[in-house]
Amino acid sequence: MKQALEQALQCAVDILLQDTPNAKNVVVQLTRPKMKEHGDYAANIAMPLAGVLKQNPRQLAEKILQTVQWPEAVEGTDIAGPGFINIRLQKACEAEVLKKILLQGEDYGRIAVSGTADNVCLEFVSANPTGPMHVGHGRGAVVGDALGNLLSTRGLNVHREYYINDAGAQIAVLAESVWLRMQGLQGDSITLPESAYPGEYIIDIAKALLEQRDFSDISDMADDQRMAWIGAQSVAANMAMIRGDLACMDITFDHFFSEKALHKSGKVQGLIQRLQDEGTVYRGTLPPPKGKAVEDYHAVEQLLFRTTDFGDDVDRPLAKQDGTATYFAADIAYHVDKLERGFDRMIDIWGADHGGYVTRVQAAIKALTQREAQPDVLLVQMVNLTRDGKPVRMSKRAGTFVTLREVVDEVGADAVRFNFMTRRVESQFDFDLQEAKEKSNENPVYYVQYAHARVAAILRKAEQEGIVLQAVDDVDVSHLSSAEEQTLVAQLLAYPEMLDVAADRLEAYRVATYVMKLAANFHGFYHKNRVVTDDVALTQARLLLARAVKQVIANALAVLGVSAPDRM
Repeated sequence: MKQALEQALQCAVDILLQDTPNAKNVVVQLTRPKMKEHGDYAANIAMPLAGVLKQNPRQLAEKILQTVQWPEAVEGTDIAGPGFINIRLQKACEAEVLKKILLQGEDYGRIAVSGTADNVCLEFVSANPTGPMHVGHGRGAVVGDALGNLLSTRGLNVHREYYINDAGAQIAVLAESVWLRMQGLQGDSITLPESAYPGEYIIDIAKALLEQRDFSDISDMADDQRMAWIGAQSVAANMAMIRGDLACMDITFDHFFSEKALHKSGKVQGLIQRLQDEGTVYRGTLPPPKGKAVEDYHAVEQLLFRTTDFGDDVDRPLAKQDGTATYFAADIAYHVDKLERGFDRMIDIWGADHGGYVTRVQAAIKALTQREAQPDVLLVQMVNLTRDGKPVRMSKRAGTFVTLREVVDEVGADAVRFNFMTRRVESQFDFDLQEAKEKSNENPVYYVQYAHARVAAILRKAEQEGIVLQAVDDVDVSHLSSAEEQTLVAQLLAYPEMLDVAADRLEAYRVATYVMKLAANFHGFYHKNRVVTDDVALTQARLLLARAVKQVIANALAVLGVSAPDRM
């Protein structure tokens, strides 16, 4: 209906602008008035039109209403203020959408993927393979998975990717930590440096490796061979643990991309050589780091990328003093590899501590491809865990943080996933474990799931009373005229548009806030109105409404990766 109204208004506006060169700059967009008495839809098109035609906006609104050919569903219109056009529809006319919802089922709100759809590489989590996932990683995982689901509903081809940082200093530290624990298991006296990874999982890896090979064989290896073997085995063990952490929330990836393999392929050094050939690198020195003074700082000549020519605040090194590539060089090569694999768009989800890294990567991609603001980057803030308002202590298994698996085991995957999606990613989130387990209106996931289960219970009751549901097309929806019913219909009608806005802005949290409001409105409707009544026609209409609410709740929860139970 909204689209039909916008088209009718646009035709009227185009007639008024037919002799005006700026006609294409004036586009009709309808909104829902905040107050019901102002109608079902409102348009402020007269104001921008007045700027083009240099006429009074209220007089232009009158001309528009004299010209427009409305659909039959329009009951009346009026002009408010300086020229707002308010539109009133016939009662319950929009309730026809209920039939569409039930006929389309889980496809309601979805756009079918077409052969011309953009290919999107969505990279998320990418936690270092040095230990189990913590709850901060978990929030990024949930956001990424929900965003992938959301973009898929809009017809995009979404490829989910995990970038394994299995090269660099952290892997050497991991290998050293495991090797020390292996020695300790032999009874040797060991001293763990501050940089070593703590936690029982390091001991578990050490034990597992000693079951594979005798300690004497490992000890007899050359140092570089031993550390390379231990590092590779430890990464594999940690990635198996991370995959298990992801599986407990039903999060999967299309591809796990290895940084180590990227280096072995020669693409990192190849990229550096390409930049040298293109003249965008030079040998130079950088100023000292900003902020706290570094006493022993001395400038060192490095191979620098001219990222300042492309929007960065300082040029960035591509190689270390020993000639090996920096992490930045590898990251650029990785993103170029994404484009070479045919992706039209790149979206990365990083932790908030990577905020300063965004500009330099985007500057590098602009230098190499002329693409602006690529990759799109979402920065996810940390999660503060509490229980009854008190901070939760660190995990014994991880040693320094609470693992994601521990939280999921305590409150359930649904509670973790839904709660993590109730805030913008840039907002810090306080997650109380006790509240997440409560069966009350204060627990958002319970409140939403209960609305779905409540409809299922209503349908069971109707069946027990011998009520046979009419065919969808035979239900007379004109009986749905109460304020609560019209509110629900309007909200169900807005579901596809909400998905559009959320996908366009990469704000999957909007799905959670939408379904929370839908559940609240349904609970409010239920408390004020009986669904199964003595009026057969009204009962059929309300059952249709309840079923449509149930379907849309299920569809929204599916985007969020949350179950929709029929019983609670």
